[in-house]
Order: sequence, then structure tokens, then C-alpha cells
Amino acid sequence: MSTWSMTNAQLVKTLLKALKPVKQAAYDSTLSSTIGRRSCTEGTRIKIMSDLNDWARDSSGPSIFWMNGMAGTGKTTIACTFSQDLEQDKRLAAGYFCTRTTAECRDVNRIIPTIAYQLARYCIPFQSSLCQVLGEEPDLSSKHVQKQFDHLLRDPLLKSAHAMPDNLVVIIDALDECEDHAGVELILDLLFQHASTFPLKIYVTSRPEPEIYNRMATHSHARQVIHLHEIENSLVQADIELYLQAELRVVSPSASDITELVQRSGALFIYAATLVRYIKSDVRFADPHDRLRSVLDMAHETTTHHSQIDTLYTTILSSVLSHDELQANEKRDIWAVLRAVLFAQEPISIETIATLSGIEDPRRVLWVIQPLRSVLHQSEQTGVVSTLHASFPDFMFSSERSKSYFCDTVEQSQALAERCFLAMQAQLRFNICELETSFIPDSAVNGIEARIKDTILPPLAYACRYWGSHLALASKSESLLKMLSEFISYRLLFWMEVMNLRREIVMGYETLLKAKQWLNRSGTTSPELVILVEDARNFVTSFASSPVSQSTPHIYISSLPLCPQSSSVYQNYWNQTRGLLELKGSLIERREAAALATWNLGSGVNSVAYSPDGTRLAAGCWDHTVKIMNAYDGTLLLDPLQGHSGCVNSVAFSPDGQLVASGSDDDTIRVWNPYTGAPIAGPLQAHRGNVASVSFSPNSKQIVSGSKDHTICIWDAGNGTLLSGPFAKHDSDVNSVTMSADGVLIASASADKTIRLWNTHHGTLAASPLKGHTDHVRSVAFTPDGTRLVSGSNDSTIRVWNTSDGSLITSPLKGHTKEVASVAISPDSKQVASGSRDCTVRVWNIDDGSLVAGPFVGHTERIYSVAFSPDGTRIISGSHDETIRVWNVRDGLLPLPVPFEYHITYVQSVSLPDNNTHILSRLSNSTWAWDITPEGIVASLSDQQLDTNPPRMQSSKTYSLTFTTDHCIEVRSNTDGSVVAGPLRGHTDTITSSAFSVDGRYLVTGSWDRTICMWDLNKAELVGVPFRGHREGITSVALSPDGSRVVSCSGYGIPIRIWNTHCAMIPAPAPPNLFAEPSLHHNPDPILEGWEIRDDGWVTNSSSALLFWIPSDLASIHAWPSPHAEFVITRKGILQIVQKELYLGNQWSRCYVSD
Repeated sequence: MSTWSMTNAQLVKTLLKALKPVKQAAYDSTLSSTIGRRSCTEGTRIKIMSDLNDWARDSSGPSIFWMNGMAGTGKTTIACTFSQDLEQDKRLAAGYFCTRTTAECRDVNRIIPTIAYQLARYCIPFQSSLCQVLGEEPDLSSKHVQKQFDHLLRDPLLKSAHAMPDNLVVIIDALDECEDHAGVELILDLLFQHASTFPLKIYVTSRPEPEIYNRMATHSHARQVIHLHEIENSLVQADIELYLQAELRVVSPSASDITELVQRSGALFIYAATLVRYIKSDVRFADPHDRLRSVLDMAHETTTHHSQIDTLYTTILSSVLSHDELQANEKRDIWAVLRAVLFAQEPISIETIATLSGIEDPRRVLWVIQPLRSVLHQSEQTGVVSTLHASFPDFMFSSERSKSYFCDTVEQSQALAERCFLAMQAQLRFNICELETSFIPDSAVNGIEARIKDTILPPLAYACRYWGSHLALASKSESLLKMLSEFISYRLLFWMEVMNLRREIVMGYETLLKAKQWLNRSGTTSPELVILVEDARNFVTSFASSPVSQSTPHIYISSLPLCPQSSSVYQNYWNQTRGLLELKGSLIERREAAALATWNLGSGVNSVAYSPDGTRLAAGCWDHTVKIMNAYDGTLLLDPLQGHSGCVNSVAFSPDGQLVASGSDDDTIRVWNPYTGAPIAGPLQAHRGNVASVSFSPNSKQIVSGSKDHTICIWDAGNGTLLSGPFAKHDSDVNSVTMSADGVLIASASADKTIRLWNTHHGTLAASPLKGHTDHVRSVAFTPDGTRLVSGSNDSTIRVWNTSDGSLITSPLKGHTKEVASVAISPDSKQVASGSRDCTVRVWNIDDGSLVAGPFVGHTERIYSVAFSPDGTRIISGSHDETIRVWNVRDGLLPLPVPFEYHITYVQSVSLPDNNTHILSRLSNSTWAWDITPEGIVASLSDQQLDTNPPRMQSSKTYSLTFTTDHCIEVRSNTDGSVVAGPLRGHTDTITSSAFSVDGRYLVTGSWDRTICMWDLNKAELVGVPFRGHREGITSVALSPDGSRVVSCSGYGIPIRIWNTHCAMIPAPAPPNLFAEPSLHHNPDPILEGWEIRDDGWVTNSSSALLFWIPSDLASIHAWPSPHAEFVITRKGILQIVQKELYLGNQWSRCYVSD
């Protein structure tokens, strides 16, 4: 082979390896043997196999074949046989056999990359096309399913179709065993959308689960189907007879025995297979002849369609649990293991079974599993244990079927939840993976994966991941309430470490949501515990949805110090810490109102909506797209949905969650599948002006739209047919439309200052116009019971109307200072959320109009849209500032704006005229005094006057300054002009301001390079490192008479920063008296050099170390800590940074003191 060929082959190998295929998903993998997959016994399933081969060769037939059947009908065995046949004919292009027994084989996200990998190994033209794609984007296997499908499958297939062989087949077996139901639906939608254009066919098997059955029923014209459980019994039983004869040959059953067993099997191959496993068991005390006889002696009492399998499972359990050699404690252990496996959320290790069962000894668990191998399976590769077949849990969870063997979900869930809590209590600890430094992301930690595997053992990993799932199924229990309270109070942060290191922190949000729902459902009398859980959920949300989650140590270094100090998380854990960032001031006090998460979409956000289940968000954007996002962490679930040619003004989810509608400035409406992004209908065209609003009917079948052309239309959501309209009575733009919960009324809000109610069925007016607003009505929403209507207007008010007579229920809700663009009603109909051009979100009591929460401040430009989460605990807002923000809905008003918020527009100068604690600044046309007290800074208007045009360069009685073209400073004697010090090198841009200390020893300079330098003129050198923190060039500096503080402002003067020159917030360890005068002349710690704040909120130094992460509400106003910065004064408030030694970097593990 030539060198070029070898190099090219190696490149292909590397690119394909990046797909991370699941090799155990092949039909003939080693896993296939260990879980007992096999092909059909010779002579069986002849008719089915013939039909399959005919379909595969028929180029004019459907591209998809669905074989479905109830549990135990033999789907996988047929798929294995079909795979063998195709492989012999060289027509098996790829195969993915799903199974619950291994995590990777039940992961729907691995299906497309694995199929693409196998296709590339099979077909060189496809390989070439695929490698071109991977060469440009090698990480596609880690993208969401739609992007995988488009780039790894669709595009390469279409490009190479002309060169591929005919009659190729891809097999996907047991699709129902994938745990992500939405992902399964997505793959099916994509297959049906594109399979007809592919140069191959797709064979899918599954149980008729709803998410699969519904998709298959919808596309009945595009697929062929066999329902195995509907095949004539005589044909199935003939095949079962052949199978039993072959498998039981060593037992030599008589013809009558075989006939009896066939009758008992009915149409269920799983019954016959389970029966064979039971009779041929290798358990030491089992005699196959005795077992055959016990099966034949089973009574024929039941008549249900489950009777045969139920009787068999009953016999198996009876033989295990009733054996004379078993002692009482052995039976208890068998039951404990059986229940642990049955109720486990995934296949689990022997050690995890020991923990969940309470047996503790893994060796004993191994012994207990032996007699249960007829119903349980242990993987030889991974050692994890699961039920052998889905029909067994179905049997065990039905009291009518399993009778004395019934496993009660509520009772067992309580036991498993308790054991999860006990496992976490015993094993969770601070810095569990012994991370050496806080300066790097987890991904950069050497050997992190091995460290996680060695430290976070399977029992702890399982307990951390699934305690909420078990708790959700349990009944109210005092022991569980106590365990939950102790867990949140003492181990929450340690649990977050595990979840974040395992990249499962987003699941943490879902877990705590389950805990809150369990508390609400159980009717707990402990409001304190509800607050504990809700505060924990907020803390996890803020961490998980932000870049701070890139580094686990920053749970403590960044997130805890910046947690609202009223939060129970802060109160429970802060006293356990030391050497952490300590922040005070009004900005910190107002963090109660800070957004839990901020997601930048790169485009203005006109409209936001939650999916009915609360897991997804839709956003309508200025860039003409609709974005579908994960509601927990803000990640895009699909590529932006494209099709509109103008701004998307409105988005709405259908109540069943299956559709998203969008209205645009291009005068059209489009309907999308929110799981695949596929267009369902549209563009819907009837309006002659921008579509401002869309909304669904309660049954999800209709869409109502309102337009700038003054009209309203009603559409069929499925096919886009115009059902009614356009109808018009408004005299100006229709800004908002919504339909009542009973579907009878439509409400429309207009720029003509009115709201109108329409009869949905006839398009006629149902009442006189609702009048009262004095400017454009921008938004309108019905309460769920339809009795009230809420509207928001450009007159800055919100109004609540009685829909029966059009009267106002309360006085107008006033508080916003600019136009109200959007209103939303909480699911319980008790609260109204409003978003305004004044950049705030407010929450009101719908009954009396009082403000109950807010104002929530964080957006930097006008808010266009607000929406409540389905559980009513969150509000999302979309803004012109290109972000979506997530807010926690709390009862209780938040602090009013700081008194100087609307006065600081341009700080012209700063001064320290008298001492080091009294600062003056000229703000616009007024002078403000800032007095530094032990409690912080007190601001007040001052009668003192500052020069309206102060000198930027201050000279002393002794010295004057000159500057070189390379930004160096020369200090000259006023007596003879000689150079006393210099050139002083430190700035990199024009020097704009300066100040001398009273004794002439120190000089402070500010520059357009955004830094302040302090110079020791006696030694002609820079003191420490330049002070950093301003976002623009420095315009004014001042030095206190004793030289202990420097004040500076920059650009437009915001913020003002006050620097302490005698001490600093510094990383430990530090030399004694590092910044106490006169010992300022040392070589500064490199950690202190080059501090800056990145766009993603990370404060880093010149070595790119991750020092802190600052949330956007502070970062956006440049309120962030840096060495020597003691106070930061902004329009929004004051930040005080306590000057102390910090445990950062390789000292970070000292920051937490365990009891």
C-alpha cells in the first residue's frame, strides 16, 4: 500500500472513530450472546421471513417496514434472522439493536452515529461523503439528534446514492427500549420525512408503545407493517412447537408434553423461551425433568390473555422462593434483590443492588441472583443486572396478575428513596474527586474520567441520579421528610459536585423539581422544607445554566458567595466556609431579584413560550428564526427553524405540546414540529400585514392570528387551511390574540386602544369593545377559567377585566415607567406577570392589583415577552438585548432602585478633598458625596461644589509630569526641570489623569488602557500591579491624603471604583503585610497580573486562570472584584469587596470546613 493510501486510510479511521459507535448494538455482538439473542429455529417463521425478503427487494414498495408485537412475540429473534439473511446476501447496510440491559444501547442519541459508522464501513462512496462532513465538523456525534441525522445520514446518503448498491436495508430493533421517548419520536419523524429519498430501506421493530404507535399510525401510507400478536395462532404455535422440540431435546419430552407446552405458550415466544430457560436451568439443585413436570402440572385457572406467561412466572417464583433448602433470611434476601432490580431506574451493578436491597454484601447478592436467572439478566461485559424481559415487571406490578408476589410501587419506592439518602449520607464529601486547583475547567483535569470512576462508585452515582425518581413515587413519610431536609441542609453542595463531575447537573434541576412536587402532593406541613427545596432548585438552576458549571470547585468559589444571602443555601453553608469572596452592598442585597439564568441568543427576542411539560422553550427572534431550547440549561435542542423572511413576532406551543406556531413580519404563519423542527404547515397566507400574534385553541387543532392589517384569522393547525376570516372590526393594528380555555371566545388587543371579544365559531363580536386604556393595547391573556381578561398597554398600565360584562375588576395596575409589552397569567390564575420597555418584570396579585414580586431587574433593553412556567415557579422574559432570562417567582417586594440610579449619567470627576473616607464626585449637574463607613458606603447629595472642568493632570508643589510617545512618564522637579523619576513604564496607551500623594512620595495615573498605576517615586517603580476593572479608558483619578485609597472613573464615568492601596483581596498564601505601607515594593504574585472579565462572565488573569465567575447582572454593569478594588459604585447600586486572603487555585480545598 502506498504511503498516501496508508495516510488516507488512517485519516478515515480517525474520523470514523470520532463517531463513537456503539459496537455492542450489532446483532452479532458479544452482548448479543450474553443476553441470549438468537435466530429463529430452522423451519420457523417461514412466512414472515418470506414477506420481509420480498419487501426488501421491492424497489417500488414503502421504504419503512414496522414489525410490532406485544412483549414476548419474538420480534428480536426475527430481526436477528433477517440480519443474518441480509448479511449473507451482502445487503445488510447497518443494524442497531436496542436493549435496556446497557446504557449505551438504550441511548437514542447513539443510534444515528452508529448507523452512519456501519454504513461507512460497508459502502465506500458513503464513507467518502461522510468523511468530508466529519473533516469539517468532527464532533457531530455529540450534537442533537436532528443535526446528527441531517449531517451524518441524510446528506451523505443523498450525495452517494448513485454509487450505492441496490436493496440495502438498515435494521433498528426494539426501539421501544430506548429511554428517551421524545428522542424516539424525533427519529421516527425524521425517518418518515426523508426515508423515501434514501437509497436503502429501514426495518424497525418495537412494542406498540404510544409514542411509536402514534407516529406509525400517522404515516400509515409510508410504511408496511406486521403485528406479530395478530398473526393467526396456529401459524405461531407451529413455529413454537419446532422451537421447543429443538431446545428440549436433552429432556426428551413426549409428543403430548410438547403439545401441552405449545398450548400454554399461546402466541408468546417469550413464554416458550422463559420456559426453556427455567427447565434447562443450571442452578445446582434444579433437575430439568422435575422442572418439566412442574410446568406440566401447573393449573389452567386463568382465562386472561396473560394467563400463560403469568402462570409461568408464578411457577418460577414459587420454585425459587418455596424451595425446602432455603432459610427465611435467604428468602428475604431474594425478595430484596428482586425488588431492587425491578424498581431500579436502569440496569444496576451488583454493588448497587447490595446498597438498594440493604443486603450490603455484594457476594451475597451474586448468590441470590443465581436462582433468579430465569427472570433476571446479568451482562458478562458490564456486570449490570436487569429484568430479562419487559413482560416480567408488567407481571410483578399488577396485583391481579402476580397476587402474592405483587410488588407495591409506593412501598418499595419509599424504601429505595431512603436507601439512596443513606448511601449519599455515608459517601458524599467535600471535594470528592480531590481536584487540585480551581483555576481550570473540569475538562482540563488530568485523568478526570478515571478519577470519577474510581471515586464515585456505582452505588453513589445511582443514588445521586435517582433519589428524586424514587421519592416521587413514594407516599408521605416522616422519615423521608427528615432525610430530605438533612440532605438539602448538609449535603446539597457535595451532591452537586457528583452531578456536575458526571455531567448530569441538569438532571439535578429535574430531581429537585420532583422533590418539590412530592412535597406539594404529600401535603407537607413544613413550609420551611418547601423553601429549602425551592432555594436548592434555584441555586442548582443558576449553577447548571451558566458557564460557572465548567469548573466544579466554583460551586464554592463563585456560586455560593454570589447566592442571595436570604437563600437557605447561603445560610446553611456559608458558615462552613472560609477564604471565599465576600461581597456586600446594595448590589448584593438586590441579588434576590437577579435572574436565575441568562441565555444569549445572538438576536433580539420578540416572543417566548414554555412547552406544556415545562421541558422546552420556544423563542421568536429578530433574525427570522424560531429557536427551540432546553428549558433547564438554555441549550439549543434543534438548529434554528428557518423559513420566515422577516422578524418572528410571536411563538406559541399547542396545549398537547406537539406543535409550535410562529407569526412573522413576512405576513405569514408557520407550524413546526418542536421535536424535529420539520415544517408541519405553512406558510399560512391571508394577512396583508405583519403577523403580530398567534395562539392555539385548547384542543390544539386551531390557530388564531392577529395582524397589523387590523384583521384576525382562524386556521387549521394540521394542514394550514383558513377556517375563518380574515375578520376585522379594529381600527388599527391587532397586537395580540388569545383564545379562552373553553375555546368559545377570542380576545384581541389593538393599537386602537380597545380589546374585543369574538365568537370563535362565527367570527362575530361577542361583546362591546373593552375601553379604558389610553394608548395602544399590546398584550392580552385569559385566565384559565375564562372569567377574567388581563391586558397590558403603552399607557404603562395593566388592567384586569370581567369577561361577562366588560367591567374592570380592580383599578389599573401601575408601577411600570414605560410601555407594558407583554402580560402572562400564572397557571393557578392568582398572579399576573408583566414585561415592559422599562426593562423590568413585575408580578401582580390578579384580585387586588397589588405588586407581589419584583421589579426584577437585569435586562439592559426593552422586554418584549414574558411567560410563566407550567408549575408557576418561573417566569421567562425575552428582550431586545438578545437574551432570555429566567426569574424565580417569589412573594415579597424587592428593594427600590438606589436613590442615584437615574442621576448617574456622566461622572465628570472624582475627588478626595478632606480625608480617606469622604469622596466627592460630579454626576451630571450635581455633586454626590460618598462616605465610607464600617457598614459600607452612604451616598447623599452634597452642597459642596466641584470644578465643572477639573484639571486631569495634577501637579504637586514639588513635581510636574511629562509624557513620552511610548506612554512612559517622566517626573520632573519644578525647581530645575530635572528628571526625578522615570521613565516610568507600565501604561500601554495615552495617560489621561494623575494625582500625587500629599507627601509627594506616590503618584497615581490613569490611562486609556483602562488601568490605574500607582508609582513609588522614591524608587521609581510600579507598586504592585496595575489596578484593573474599568471597562473603558480612565478619565479621572484621585488619591486620599494618607495615600490609602484611590478613586477612579472611566469613559462615561460608570462605574466609580475605589481602591484600597494598603490591603487587597489576594489569593493565599501571601507574604505578611503584602500591601501595608511601606512594604509595597516586592515582586507581585503572577496570579494578580492582568485581571479581566470575559464576555462569558469569567474573571481571569494573564495566565487565563479561572479566578471567579460573575453573573450577568453584575458583569453587565462591570461590578466585579479585582485586586485592591474595595468599592464599585454603579447606577444600579454599590458593590463592596471585603479585602481578605482568598483560597484560590491550589489552595481552594481549604475553603470548606466539614463538621
